[in-house]
Amino acid sequence: MQSVRRSVAHGIVTVCLITGPATLVQGARKAPPAQAVEAVDAGPSIEMGGLRIAHCPAIPAYCGHLARPLDPAGQVQGSIEIGFQVYPRADWPAPSAGMIVAAEGGPGYPTTGSAAGYRALFRPLLEDHDLLLMDNRGTGSSQAINCPGLQRAPFLFLSGVAACGSELGRTSDLYGSGLAADDLAALLDALGIEQIDLYGDSYGTFFSQAFAGRHPARLRSLVLDSAYPVIGGSPWYPEAAPAMRNGFLITCRRSLACQNMPGGSLGRVEALLESLREHPFKGVAQDGDGVVHEVDANASNLAFLAFSNTLGPLLFRDLDAAARAYLENGDSLPLLRLLAENRAASPSDAGGVPLSEYSQGLFIAVSCEDYPFVYDLTKPLAVRIAQRNAAFAAEEITDPYVYGPFTIDEYNAVPLDYSVLDSCLPWPIPSPAHPPGQPVPPGAKFTDAPVLVLSGELDSLTPAAQGAEAAALFPHAVQVIVNNSFHVTAVYDEDDCASKIAVHFVRTLDPGDTSCASQIAEVRTIPRFVLHSSGLDPATPSPGNQGTSADLQVAAAATYAAGDAVARWWVNLTGSGVGLRGGGWEYAYVGPNYAYRLYDVRWVDDVGVSGVMTWSYSADRGFIKANLQVSGPPDESGNLVVSWYNTEPHAQAGITGTLGGRAIAATMYAP
Repeated sequence: MQSVRRSVAHGIVTVCLITGPATLVQGARKAPPAQAVEAVDAGPSIEMGGLRIAHCPAIPAYCGHLARPLDPAGQVQGSIEIGFQVYPRADWPAPSAGMIVAAEGGPGYPTTGSAAGYRALFRPLLEDHDLLLMDNRGTGSSQAINCPGLQRAPFLFLSGVAACGSELGRTSDLYGSGLAADDLAALLDALGIEQIDLYGDSYGTFFSQAFAGRHPARLRSLVLDSAYPVIGGSPWYPEAAPAMRNGFLITCRRSLACQNMPGGSLGRVEALLESLREHPFKGVAQDGDGVVHEVDANASNLAFLAFSNTLGPLLFRDLDAAARAYLENGDSLPLLRLLAENRAASPSDAGGVPLSEYSQGLFIAVSCEDYPFVYDLTKPLAVRIAQRNAAFAAEEITDPYVYGPFTIDEYNAVPLDYSVLDSCLPWPIPSPAHPPGQPVPPGAKFTDAPVLVLSGELDSLTPAAQGAEAAALFPHAVQVIVNNSFHVTAVYDEDDCASKIAVHFVRTLDPGDTSCASQIAEVRTIPRFVLHSSGLDPATPSPGNQGTSADLQVAAAATYAAGDAVARWWVNLTGSGVGLRGGGWEYAYVGPNYAYRLYDVRWVDDVGVSGVMTWSYSADRGFIKANLQVSGPPDESGNLVVSWYNTEPHAQAGITGTLGGRAIAATMYAP
């Protein structure tokens, strides 16, 4: 068993572990490079609360460790080192206006690994506010749990969970959110900090609620971004399926490419599900990084795609059209690509990410200590299995549509990281001193401080309904639903909306003007996937256009090829990817833009595009401009300039240039 009981002399060690930007377990948060944040250099060390903390190597922060009892109940001896970073206010040594604390998601990711995102988010406040980042016990610089079998695996598996529990032994129940919240309170005491402004995202909201229930007086304000309730939640997570279904209805109703189609988007997805139930098949497709996968197209993998939330807007952008391409034309590639991308992007990436950046063991240790299950974790395995089977049988009778349109069995066949229903069956029985499912003591009174809950309207991982349940725990909470948005709304905010609301709330204890939350651009769905440009609607001619209808179909195909490369950014981790039907592209961040280069990218078989493209991710309404060399059917090659504002509602792409020597001037709904 890995040792997690190293002692620390005098409570603080001046060692700092630095990791790169983190994403979230069970949800994709693509993290663009953060804009540089000026930070103070107060010297080789600073003193806070009587503690002298040394400057971290290579970053503008001060780092340390605090020794904490591994088991406050005293049943397991030893201590654990809790790592942290302090980013001092820019006007140091003037008096601080307050301490902001951020808490990362997962569970399993270290908060310090997402320092760039949190510093960018709170940049407007860091002139006179300090920022504290603590790695929860068992993550990052706080002695990350290492269960080798799970850490190497792309997904949780029951034998690996059982092995991890055995490896941790008597310490398996010592990593819950309640103990981590107490660690934060002790760290605040050591640093001489009385109250904080606490921001948590995803699992960080669960941890933050635990802190708010255990140490309510320590909070000046609380921001919960993509929240689910720390107590009172159902082990079936019944809010997920309605959020997913509603997502298809909302995106189709708002997208100009879908709203006038006969029938409903969800109905077409259900038709695909019925087809895959009767005729599952295998195929080959490339993921967002161009890696080839053999893919099982079946009902459970479709459920995985629908519920995992890892593709962000891609799920709603592409799946309706991909379903129609397969059902109507036998074109399975768009569907297979989505399934391959989901499989690659969905795992915590434990198989390829260092332990310092993510701990799969911590994920399962927290889950089994804190979350509700349909079986009693204080009972032995045989009893749990019987309880689980009885609960499933009862749910099949009382609410068989809980995961509709998918069956309970189809949902439960999704990897354990996401379906979670069976994930803790083989976990060790916890000590009575650390009862499961109690991250806050029974009857705890939550903070009276103002609370802001931010929820993405299209988030099926932590749906807005769960955010409302979290808000209901607090006497002074307000929920803001960010339209057309997904999991985690404020960090790396493409729309410059939720981030401003969060900062205003921390500054004033009031969310202020939240009207921007209703003005976020819709998800622009794909009208159809086709093999050849002749199957597309032509772009709409503008004054001065000399192109034929076929030219304008080629122009539309070229525009979709460019837009598809931008859309795949959400599932690309390497900086290079491939076109749907051939060719490739690469990009790099050249502040403040992403710079793309395309190489014969083919969204349809008969049109290839090469050239350069720039994308202003979070500025100038997400302006995109592509200079394209187009190779099309005979007499339809040429050069086009395509541009659109990516974050503008109902954005239109402008297209100019020549094809076959004919002047092209046209517009179309942006891809």
